Amino acid sequence: MLPRLLHLALWALLPAMVVASTTPPANSQFKREAGRCAMRDSCGRKSTFGGELPCPDNDLAQPNEDATFLATLADICGEDFPTTTCCTMGQLEVLSASLQQAEPLIATCPACRSNFRHFYCSFTCSPDQSLFLSVTETQRLSNGKDAVKAVEMDVAPSFGEGFFNSCKDVKFGATNGYAMDLLGGGAKSYLPFLRYMGQERALGSPFQINFPSPSFFASTLATELDEQHPFPPPSTNTTFGVPFADKPLSCADTGLNARCACPDCPSVCAVLPPIESPEERYKHRCKVGKMSCFAFSLTILYAVTLVACTVLLAVSELWARRGGVAAGVKDEENGWTRLRNRLSFAGVGGRWSRSPSASGYDQLPLEDPLAGEFDESPTVIGGRRGQRGGGGGSGRNSLVGATSTAGAQDGEDLASQRTTNSSSNHNSLSSRRQLGQGASLLAPSPSEPSPFLQPRTYPLNTALSNIFYRLGLFCARSPWLTLALGCVVCGVVNLGWGRFEVEKDPVRLWVAKGSPAERAKATFEEGFGSFYRTEQIFLSVAPTSPHVSTLDLDLNSDLTVTRAPWTAVDAPVLNFPRLQFLARTEAQIRALTSSPSNLTLSSVCFSPATDPAPPTDSTGCVVQSLMGYFGDSLDGVTEDTWADQLNQCATTPAACLPSFGQPLNVKLVLGGVPTPDQEGDLLQADQARAIVITYVVRNSLDKDEVARAEEWEAELQKFLHELARPGGEAQELGLQVAFSTGLSLEEELSASTNTDVPIVVLSYIFMFLYVAINLGSSGSGLAKALGRGLFLLGASLVQLVRMIPLPRRAGGRARSNSLNSLAGSTSGMGAYFKRQVLVDSKFLLGLWGIIIVLLSVSTSVALCSAMGVKVTLVIAEVIPFLVLAIGVDNVFILSHELDQQNARAYATAARHGPLFGEDQQEDDPEGLPPAEERVARALGRMGPSILLSASCEIVAFGLGAMVGMPAVRNFAIYAAGAVLVNALLQVTIFVSAMAIDLRRIESNRIDCFPCFKLSQTASLDLGATVTEGWIARFIRQIFAPTILLKPIKYLIMALFSGLFVLSWIGARHIELGLDQRLALPSSSYLVDYFNAVDSFLDVGPPVYFVTRDINFTALQDVKRVCGRFSTCNDFSLANVLEAERKRPESSFVAEPPAVWIDDFFQWLNPLLEDCCRVKKRNPSEFCTPEDSDFACRPCFEDRDPAWSITLDGLPEGQEFMSLLDHWLESPTDESCPLGGKAGYSSALTVDDSSVKMSHFRTFHTPLKTQSDFIEAYAAASRIAADLSKRTGGEVFPYSLFYVFFASYGNLWSTTREVLVFALFAVFLVTSILLGSFRTGAVVVLTVFLTVTNVMGVMGVWRISLNPISLVNLVISVGIAVEFCSHIARAFMGASGGGLPYDHPAGERDRDERAWQALVDVGSSVVSGITVTKLIGISVLALTRSKLLETYFFRMWLALIISGALHGLVFLPVALSLFGGQGYALTADDGDGSWISSAVGSRYEHENRGFLAEDDDDDSDEY
Repeated sequence: MLPRLLHLALWALLPAMVVASTTPPANSQFKREAGRCAMRDSCGRKSTFGGELPCPDNDLAQPNEDATFLATLADICGEDFPTTTCCTMGQLEVLSASLQQAEPLIATCPACRSNFRHFYCSFTCSPDQSLFLSVTETQRLSNGKDAVKAVEMDVAPSFGEGFFNSCKDVKFGATNGYAMDLLGGGAKSYLPFLRYMGQERALGSPFQINFPSPSFFASTLATELDEQHPFPPPSTNTTFGVPFADKPLSCADTGLNARCACPDCPSVCAVLPPIESPEERYKHRCKVGKMSCFAFSLTILYAVTLVACTVLLAVSELWARRGGVAAGVKDEENGWTRLRNRLSFAGVGGRWSRSPSASGYDQLPLEDPLAGEFDESPTVIGGRRGQRGGGGGSGRNSLVGATSTAGAQDGEDLASQRTTNSSSNHNSLSSRRQLGQGASLLAPSPSEPSPFLQPRTYPLNTALSNIFYRLGLFCARSPWLTLALGCVVCGVVNLGWGRFEVEKDPVRLWVAKGSPAERAKATFEEGFGSFYRTEQIFLSVAPTSPHVSTLDLDLNSDLTVTRAPWTAVDAPVLNFPRLQFLARTEAQIRALTSSPSNLTLSSVCFSPATDPAPPTDSTGCVVQSLMGYFGDSLDGVTEDTWADQLNQCATTPAACLPSFGQPLNVKLVLGGVPTPDQEGDLLQADQARAIVITYVVRNSLDKDEVARAEEWEAELQKFLHELARPGGEAQELGLQVAFSTGLSLEEELSASTNTDVPIVVLSYIFMFLYVAINLGSSGSGLAKALGRGLFLLGASLVQLVRMIPLPRRAGGRARSNSLNSLAGSTSGMGAYFKRQVLVDSKFLLGLWGIIIVLLSVSTSVALCSAMGVKVTLVIAEVIPFLVLAIGVDNVFILSHELDQQNARAYATAARHGPLFGEDQQEDDPEGLPPAEERVARALGRMGPSILLSASCEIVAFGLGAMVGMPAVRNFAIYAAGAVLVNALLQVTIFVSAMAIDLRRIESNRIDCFPCFKLSQTASLDLGATVTEGWIARFIRQIFAPTILLKPIKYLIMALFSGLFVLSWIGARHIELGLDQRLALPSSSYLVDYFNAVDSFLDVGPPVYFVTRDINFTALQDVKRVCGRFSTCNDFSLANVLEAERKRPESSFVAEPPAVWIDDFFQWLNPLLEDCCRVKKRNPSEFCTPEDSDFACRPCFEDRDPAWSITLDGLPEGQEFMSLLDHWLESPTDESCPLGGKAGYSSALTVDDSSVKMSHFRTFHTPLKTQSDFIEAYAAASRIAADLSKRTGGEVFPYSLFYVFFASYGNLWSTTREVLVFALFAVFLVTSILLGSFRTGAVVVLTVFLTVTNVMGVMGVWRISLNPISLVNLVISVGIAVEFCSHIARAFMGASGGGLPYDHPAGERDRDERAWQALVDVGSSVVSGITVTKLIGISVLALTRSKLLETYFFRMWLALIISGALHGLVFLPVALSLFGGQGYALTADDGDGSWISSAVGSRYEHENRGFLAEDDDDDSDEY
């Protein structure tokens, strides 16, 4: 349409520039002088459809006095043009018509228009034509005349550059391009510009016009003449040409006939304030070498702090030692002994010692009830060592540790006791360790010793313990009722599944409702309709040896596609056979018919000529393909001509219009086109690396219309899968296919979820097996039985091989005894196996734990569905893993606590004889509390811990719901609901299941088959089966004592501080974004498509700046928007967008804006006679394209005031709206390319009196990375905000991808706010539930360090920050609390609460309580929290979804490792240094039974396996 107009104009223009003459004789000399012509008039045509060819004529120019001729000459070439010319009236008429055709392209810039007209007027009519123009070749026509075949025109650089500069920036808004693209083929300098216009071609010049490069002589002469004369002086018979050197007009001149507006003349544009681009900001960052200043400063600060603390500690130690010597403390130990004692857990003397007996922290010698008679009567405790009746003692009879407050007052006595008691203190180490340091009786004040000291109590904790105790007692006493009620309630709630819905719309998933981006999208679609659907195909060279993979699809019942992964290959993709293949493929796609509606491409495509109605056939559809350069057909194209034609069309798209009539941008149809070696050279499109085909399909808010499009897209998708199948025609031609349709993304996301279902099932199976084996002793029992059996079998085989009796020699008796011992140990194998494997196993209890997890997931989903919260794919993928990881923890915690309650109960009842032996007839042996009571105590003790962790998790997830993104908000709601339901079910249903299972065990009933009961002879004494697991033993004997050594504590604090510094530095390298490829399986064909887009698509997405509340019917408001008129504001909307385009590195704007108001007013220009026309007889009636030119006239032909570039006289008010309506209905065609139907019919929303809304379209630069998209949206938002201020109306940007990246603008601030709120909530919850702000602060510090470590791993592992990872960070807060809460609560309850922080013995008390906390719950944290989470998460490593692998497996793996390290290493150390005073955990502890608890703890540690020889064997935790 537009290109054809241009070439028709040039075709008509160039023949009109010649004059008739006869060919000079071969021996005559061509004369060059002023006043002499080179050619004149026309000699005829070369062919019927060819242009008129001029005749050579070297005669003198002729004056013409005809008034009509002079008037026409003045109208075309200006009043100052000489009247003596080398042209005739006929030539002037053709020249006028030709120039009129080019008017729409250049009319907006007076300088370009004037120079263009002057150039062609001089070429056609100049009286000095022979000076700069010569005929170089002639041809004989069929009429016998010699005509011009080629001429040479010498143009001085001064004029050529001025002419080119005045036109190079002129915009043509309808195509978002430049007039130079149409006039000069996109030339970058004046010679390529002129040479393009002079090329001989079918729709261009009928003869060749050559423009030689300027010679030195010609350039010098041109410079001199340019300075002195507007035209060269006369000369006679010169053999040298004089370059055409008239002075061109500049677009920056002040005259109305020259000055252009800002969009067409950058030199007149106002300059915007400078803004740094992202690259400039990165370059200007403060750096020290290669390190950022922040990282460098943080590292220096850490190093200085570490050195200062080390020096301070050394000085403090030296001062303390000197003070000890001054006080007369005698140290008789040698240096080695002192060093050993300083590093020893029980070292004597010195500040490094951890011995509770040092510095007045005495061991109270009570009788061991297990060694003799136990006095259960109350005893007054206090005073110094040995003051209690019953005698002293140490070692294993020293049961309960206490602080002598009198001793704390009397430091002199204590100092004297240090040496004398060092031996007894050291010998009592094992007893204190075995007691877990858990029975310290310490006075609250060293100055006022109390005669009877008991642990502190915390009312809230006591109340919660009582509540959970009563709840546990009810559930244990009425287990079947509890199970029935729980199942009924869950069943009722699960009716909510009837409202279950899955949200699959990506926009509704990732865009916050009510957000600016969501409102912008809704407003845009309301005003202009839904954005088009696109179907895009990439064809590129296939790698030579591709690795083939198989892809299962759900398009048909059993469609499986085997394909090779896409790989970018740097090789030309085009040859003639491939071009023919492309033509056949496109023809097949145009002919595709869908089922069942028989829809074709023409039924659903977008056609600007017929929109909103569909076109009659597919030729009107917008199909962006290189086949458009060939008219959608290869007819007449040969293997020898296709490349030249393609290169020509790619260079000048205007010359090769597709069937839908719009020029094709080469960047949209070809990828990887090489850059020409020189400016002005043709593009080497035949060397492109990829072919890009895009089908534009109508979109709509009407679901029926969308369903029609989706039906045809499904048919296209099947066709493309078949096209990409290995072994097909594409592969045979060495091509690989990458594609995407409007259905692809949603379908592939759904397929990703379906492929991970087996992984979810596998995770639950693994977790069930782990829970079932580790909850009971069946795993260790079976392992021991198998191990002993194998050992016995091996020994028997050795004996058989030797076939001789074992020799009796030294040591033989020992060997015989050993074998006899082995035989004896295996004699009880049957009973052991039956008891440990068949009875003590807890497969049913583990199954109950997994069922509760599943039930909590189901119930939470039903509950949220009933409330109208839709499920997302992320929820379906992650919630089962999350609840499994969290829910199983509490199962272990409760089960382990019940085991401990049983151990204490068995230890107490063991004095009355064997438990559950063959002579035992009662259900509950004497002294053994009922099973229900033990279950209630277990829940009363651990219920507050479960409440603490669950509360923190629910609060953290609830804060995650603050994120506006629906996928994230819904996930947080579902997660909080699932955790809440899971906690409720665990403290009710699971407690009932524990009570039932405990009754089964104590009744010798077989696990999984409780109807079968073992005989009494097969039973064992339960009290003898209590064992200490190898993890608990390791923590008690090695881990806890080691990390609580004072030097080690300081080392740990230094290491974790360094880890924090590194994590903080790493966190600063976190980037924003979420690559959509991560949400897809690695085998998805869309991954190939996105890779192809990144590799080959060299154009960015369109961006629309939408305006509202601007009164376009008032010229005063129009001046704030327009850009092509002299009175437009310097910082109008159009001028600002043009200025932003000139700094694409910061604005990300690449193309000139399409400003409809400029094109509309230009359409009114009466010089464009074929644009706005009215009937001559009735000026109020507009003409249509079919109306005759004789019946119509330009709208503004006789207007007063006349149309002006100053906007004076242009329409306002109702006249504006009437003309606007007609403009929007006017077709965009060859006669008037400024018609508004094709380019702007969907760009405005109008009513009868005003323009409600309109948009101004431009394009972004190519966006490759997530950072590019985020920065592009931020830049567009900045520009829109600036435009809103300058125009006085509302301006907002819109592009299709904005809704997905809008949240990143404030994501960092949102992350900080959410994490701060979450940490503050954790601090409040932990402080309130633990009863200590000091301990709460230590816990929240640990959680903060854990989250910081996770963020550091994100930076190192290149995990981007996005709403998904933000939710994971919030999850990190909740899960980190799990690693801390149980240890922190055990610390608060150890030793009955311990001493105040500022007590002289407070430090050692905190060490003791930290040690006891690790011993009590450390193994549960390892096996019940850490390992369970690792098992649940490790299965995610098998997922095919990169999203799950990156944002869940990797992040949660980092979280689990970091949480375990901080919870088990850093937290105990921090509590020992800064922890607060505690209290009794249960009411029983507060009433005095804490002593018997210590006794039970000792019994647990002293009793091992069921045989004496098992003392050193590894066994599972109890």
